[in-house]
Amino acid sequence: MDSLHVLTRKGATCSDLLTCLYGLKPIEIEVLLGTAKRGASTVDEVAAEVKRDRTTTHRCLSKLASAGLVYRRTYSMKGGGYYHAYSVVEPKKIREEASGKVREITESLLRLVLDFEADFQRRLDQDVRLV
Repeated sequence: MDSLHVLTRKGATCSDLLTCLYGLKPIEIEVLLGTAKRGASTVDEVAAEVKRDRTTTHRCLSKLASAGLVYRRTYSMKGGGYYHAYSVVEPKKIREEASGKVREITESLLRLVLDFEADFQRRLDQDVRLV
């Protein structure tokens, strides 16, 4: 309920939305914003931007990539080897994805409200503690 309260209060921010919908922690939002500022960047470049160690930054970028908020491209180097560069997904695409998540949450909440009396009675009949 805390997250709904945060999102519906006056002055809620995109960070609040990302926290609620994607389960992001402040450090992950910081890495997302740092990546957006730099554009396509390596882990080391993002780490320097956000003033965090490489391991923490890599862990955050991996979570952000899994959530579909950043993407990783692999580049080959001339003398052999490769490196990865991370970029933030277009904000418009994030907004569209977030809109879909909000619709799903809204539909689920409406279903819970509509089924409340029947569910409440079922729980009473089962002699289950309500708390």
